[in-house]
Amino acid sequence: MSSTETTIAAEHLTASGVSPEVRETALRTGVLFRHLMSYGDGGQSLREIDEHGLSFVQFKAMMELASCGPEASPYLQELAESLGASMPSLSRAVDGLVRKGLVTRSEDPDDRRRRRVALSDRGREITDRFFHSRAAGVIEFVSGLTEAQRESLDSAIGLLLMREDIAPIYKKFEGVVIK
Repeated sequence: MSSTETTIAAEHLTASGVSPEVRETALRTGVLFRHLMSYGDGGQSLREIDEHGLSFVQFKAMMELASCGPEASPYLQELAESLGASMPSLSRAVDGLVRKGLVTRSEDPDDRRRRRVALSDRGREITDRFFHSRAAGVIEFVSGLTEAQRESLDSAIGLLLMREDIAPIYKKFEGVVIK
């Protein structure tokens, strides 16, 4: 984020009436998230996204499709809803992913007006590499914490994983063995 973007973001938070405590927690969470996104691989996973020319919406769509598993292809509308994206925006993003050979799109045999989307083998390779790279970075990060730090972090995360909006995501990945 450039210094101009940082200033604009800070001005927005100040002007929006957000309390200083909430702003500080948001800043701390953002710093931790930023650190974790490049920890362990020196940002290689993010460079790979760039090398494939993926937009943010395309990357989000691919990661959501990866969490569905190969046997559960969602409808385009369901994918848009789960991502909070508009249908036109997601449709354009999926069109680009299909052209790149990263996603497949197929008609539903029962309703030809509806389309299902799924990762192609190449798309799954990219999302698997990203997921494993990030998982390895997080494992490396957590391994470097003291026991007290790790327990505090785990306790805070445990509380957040019980939220209605986060619990279903955790359920998708719970029990996944990270190598």
